Amino acid sequence: MNGKQVQKFVLSYIEATGCHVVEKSPNHVTVKLSPAADRVLTNRPFYWGFVDRCGVQPETMTYTWIFEKAPVPEVGVPSSPLSSVVMAGGRVAREEVYFGSRRLVQLFDAVRQSGRNVTMFEEPPRGQRDPLGSQAYTAWLGVNFKVGYECDMKREEWYSWGISLATGVMDENFLERLKEKKLTPRLPSNVHLLRNGLSMRKGMAQLEHALERKLKASDFIWAVEAENRRQEERNRINQYYGPMLERSIDNNEQKEALSVRLKQREEEIDWQYSPRVAVSVINCGIFHFPGID
Repeated sequence: MNGKQVQKFVLSYIEATGCHVVEKSPNHVTVKLSPAADRVLTNRPFYWGFVDRCGVQPETMTYTWIFEKAPVPEVGVPSSPLSSVVMAGGRVAREEVYFGSRRLVQLFDAVRQSGRNVTMFEEPPRGQRDPLGSQAYTAWLGVNFKVGYECDMKREEWYSWGISLATGVMDENFLERLKEKKLTPRLPSNVHLLRNGLSMRKGMAQLEHALERKLKASDFIWAVEAENRRQEERNRINQYYGPMLERSIDNNEQKEALSVRLKQREEEIDWQYSPRVAVSVINCGIFHFPGID
């Protein structure tokens, strides 16, 4: 990511979390964090514990995030990875934010955690709605699965599937459906939500069963080859330790030590070479679209 891409990502995070932009230029932004962003980014658990216990109005922190090496238009303030300056509104921490920086990694983690479960609504086209009418929306459960084919080598596949909670219809290219739509986290005006025919639990179970059937029908030649390599490696280890165990038949202590070592190596080989399929959920969400699919 270059500086412009980093800046675009950071500004998107600022807008999504409701932070207040105090000042902005082509290479920096000064932002007063919202309470939600402050809790995630500032590592002040004791302060927020005090706020929660006492119910006082929180005072969030203000940062100047610099995206380019060019100096921010403030005379006499050094540009460093982490510094601060006292302004009229209080102390402002200054940081350089670039790809690989600590702050950007923290923002990535915050977005990843908060974006694991979302609720979104499709925005109706402007100017095409009856101001006195109400449009029906139905819900879809969208899930991004990661499938790992693991042995001494590893391959991963991603599946973006969705299921209509109204009809049970599945879409195995759900991400492409989302790309075509403009989404918002707020319920649009003049919209009402229809009751679901499936619960989220049942919808998720149907997606999991469908994915399981798809995986069982795939080619598992890689697993057969991995199992052959496991057997070959175990045979090689047994050929190595076998003669030593025979020579130590009269030395119980040595024989026991060799047996323990052999067992450990066999367990390591089994862990490394045994073929397995690992399925995990990356993120999911409830998406509301107009009409019934």
